[in-house]
Amino acid sequence: QPHSSWVSMTIRTLISIRRLCPCLLVGALCGCSVFPFGAKERTSVITPRMRMAAVSEIGARASKADAAEQQRICENLARQIQTEPDPLVRQEIQNTVAEFSAPLAERMLVAGLQDEDVDVRLTCCFRLAERASVTSVGPLRQAVQSDSELDVRLAAIDALANIPAQEVIPALGDALNDRDPAVQYAAVQGLRNATGKDLDNDVSAWQ
Repeated sequence: QPHSSWVSMTIRTLISIRRLCPCLLVGALCGCSVFPFGAKERTSVITPRMRMAAVSEIGARASKADAAEQQRICENLARQIQTEPDPLVRQEIQNTVAEFSAPLAERMLVAGLQDEDVDVRLTCCFRLAERASVTSVGPLRQAVQSDSELDVRLAAIDALANIPAQEVIPALGDALNDRDPAVQYAAVQGLRNATGKDLDNDVSAWQ
């Protein structure tokens, strides 16, 4: 759906600008590189980077795994993520399970909407947008209503806008009542895609 892709790109651009600019500012003030790639260190300790690499290798096997194997892998990753302290590793786990079609994979992404780390929650929103499953409408609607981070609320709206189901319309309609103009704008774009109607950017008209 060309318009759906445009809506998603618009909302994600808003999120990217908001999240990139503070990082660039901090880098400029500190006089250091924003992307400080250091030399590899030799160590016997299993580092977060090593755990991420191991999880990534699992994801590479997704296309060749049958249903039973996918379920087994997802169960292992579900156990790992419950005790994983590093948010970057949890984020990699969610990106990995998103490659699997097993029902547990979607349940893990939905559960990830409650992760304490904002980037993990964002990843889950983006991955749920790709799956476009009607069963995720409820959790995404809850994220729009209650998440403390604006970026996550915008990403949840983006995900809802990508789901081709009537259930997303009341969920996006709720977002029109949000105090933040960015959320209202994203909701309007999502409703335009979901309903096929064009009421410009008049929030009152959409309400």
